[in-house]
Amino acid sequence: MSKKKVFDDPAQQLFKPRGRILFFKYFVLLFFVVLGVRFWYLQVVDHEHYVKAAENNRIREIPIPAPRGTILDREGKILVDSTPTYSMMLYLEDMTNAEDTLNILVSRFGLDRNTILKMINAPGAKTRPLVIKTNAAFSDRAWIEGHEFEHPELKIELQPQRRYPLGEVLAHVVGYVGEIGEEQLREPAYDYCRPGDIIGQAGIEQSYNKILMGKEGYRRVLVDSRGRVLQQLEEIPPIPGQDIITAIDLDIQMIAEEKLSATGFYGTAVINDPRDGGILALVSHPSYDPNLFAAGIKATDFNRLVNHPKRPLRNRAIQDRYPPGSTWKILMAVAGLEEKTVTDKQILPCGGGISTGDRFVHCYGSHGGPDMRRAIEISCDGYFYREGIKLGIENLEKWQALLGTGIKTGIDLPNETKGIVPSRQWKRKEYPKDPKWKEADMVYASIGQSGVSTTPLQIMFAITGIGNGGKYYTPHVFKEAKATEESPAIVYQPKVRDAGFSQDTWKVVSEGMWRVVNGSGTGRRAAIADFDVCGKSGTAQVVGIQSGATGEQKEHAWFVGYAPKDAPEIGGVVLVEHAGHGGVESAPIIKACFEEYLRKKKGLPKEELAQDATNKQPNTSILNAATNNTVSSVIVSVQKTKPASTVTKPNLSNQNSKPTINKPAKPAKPNTTKPLVKPLVKPLVKPLALLPQNNRGEKNKPQIVPTQANLGGGR
Repeated sequence: MSKKKVFDDPAQQLFKPRGRILFFKYFVLLFFVVLGVRFWYLQVVDHEHYVKAAENNRIREIPIPAPRGTILDREGKILVDSTPTYSMMLYLEDMTNAEDTLNILVSRFGLDRNTILKMINAPGAKTRPLVIKTNAAFSDRAWIEGHEFEHPELKIELQPQRRYPLGEVLAHVVGYVGEIGEEQLREPAYDYCRPGDIIGQAGIEQSYNKILMGKEGYRRVLVDSRGRVLQQLEEIPPIPGQDIITAIDLDIQMIAEEKLSATGFYGTAVINDPRDGGILALVSHPSYDPNLFAAGIKATDFNRLVNHPKRPLRNRAIQDRYPPGSTWKILMAVAGLEEKTVTDKQILPCGGGISTGDRFVHCYGSHGGPDMRRAIEISCDGYFYREGIKLGIENLEKWQALLGTGIKTGIDLPNETKGIVPSRQWKRKEYPKDPKWKEADMVYASIGQSGVSTTPLQIMFAITGIGNGGKYYTPHVFKEAKATEESPAIVYQPKVRDAGFSQDTWKVVSEGMWRVVNGSGTGRRAAIADFDVCGKSGTAQVVGIQSGATGEQKEHAWFVGYAPKDAPEIGGVVLVEHAGHGGVESAPIIKACFEEYLRKKKGLPKEELAQDATNKQPNTSILNAATNNTVSSVIVSVQKTKPASTVTKPNLSNQNSKPTINKPAKPAKPNTTKPLVKPLVKPLVKPLALLPQNNRGEKNKPQIVPTQANLGGGR
């Protein structure tokens, strides 16, 4: 019998010398296989990544932002430019202790911790330095220079910052800039942008951002292991964005700003050139200071602006809708004449109003039996009640779109709102329990109430287009972009549409609007000697007619017009919220803007034009004798009415292509809240008192007037 083996257990084989040698061989082989695979992965698969990382330890590219293009008015006056400022930068790749860096930024420089964390965690934050503070003070710069060794991640660099020298003036036109957001980066329209880019967020800055941005440059520098710059190797200078020349006339803009502010109310004014659609001035009160955004607005300040009940960030001219009141009658007149439901000489009774259904809708006076010209002149509601019934909703639906309402005008500013116009579809949607269009609906719609709610720009677009013989030029603020070494000049090409109404219709309507200003109408405060201003006032009820209505129940004051009568060169609209009568509050603002245009056209100083106008003004004592919309025989004998045979349609062939606050009875107590609107040297806009953050702003709902038996038209 053989002797039993000592090492029958396999685990004990390792204790044999031969077993230990085999185990060591396989272990070494496995180790080198793993090591070889890892080397292959690092040197082949991740080769590019580690080459860049190694290069970055030695050579770094520091981006140089391109200055945005300057924005100018039509005469070359600066509206927006850029200025160099010291900015505090954070380089994440050089940050060794994130918590220590955050504590320094919060305690030493007063920055918000959550804001810094959001910037650090944003997409693309590691690809470029972060601008964490603009306009760094001398003490900030000195501290960072003195602590370069301890905090190499913090640096001071000179960068361009947007500057708005006019402050709140033109803020809604030029807009403001800010860092591109995550949602914007996903939009195809911003496929040329990168995380961290400063882009336009409103106004011209947004609409023409690609033209204004320019091309970024960079510096290639040699750095040590702690990110400190040892030597500059190369510098590629940035290419500034293209300068933009706008259609804005700053002189007219300042007149509109001053006059609207002087009313003591909020509202909007737009002045244009009907010959090519260029916007000469656009005012929206209350306003804001875009410099706040250029410097990096604080979250608390931004929330106050957004939540303020008077909505200073909204462009009232293109974003807010209002009942147009009697300015709507001009569109009704064109539609009625073109559809031949009335003629220019046909008399319709006023009757002090009209009975419709079970109610009597009043006119504000008793005007006998006017014809079309006379009805426009005295703004007779009774006439247009009856004209509207004869016209019918089908024809009104057709013409309101042709004349530019109910649709966007196409202005080159963002966030334009489409108006609401009366239609059978609108009635079914808004009143599902009473969806059928009735005669009473037509009565209210014929004077610009009930279902009519338009933006001020749309009313100006519609009526100045009528004055222009039916030629509708798309409104625009852009005029030209200057050429740079890489980009050619861009010149705006006017876009025109013909509404297709007759010369006879144009003669009748323009004559009626001329009488509103130069006859016995309510627009006499807009009259300018030898300039033939045509216009129409409107006093649009926010609620039903109330005796002594005040505050937000008081009517909106409209005035829209153009001049001269036979070939308009300038047009405009003014809306003063809750101010009362359009002929009293709004017409003088239009007059002042038109006078400024006329002064510049003649090359006269303001004083000389004013004196000339005073000498040629008609006898105001005679004009003022016309009260309660009754014309005396004296006025008829002296008013400047041109024979219809001398009126000609405008010749377009030779033209260039181109919150609601009432006046306070007593001075308000000083507001302890720091205002976000920086006053000018001579304030033009009433200061905006900000409310606490928890006060929410009212929603921008269309202001629709309820159907009431005592509802009358605006004058």
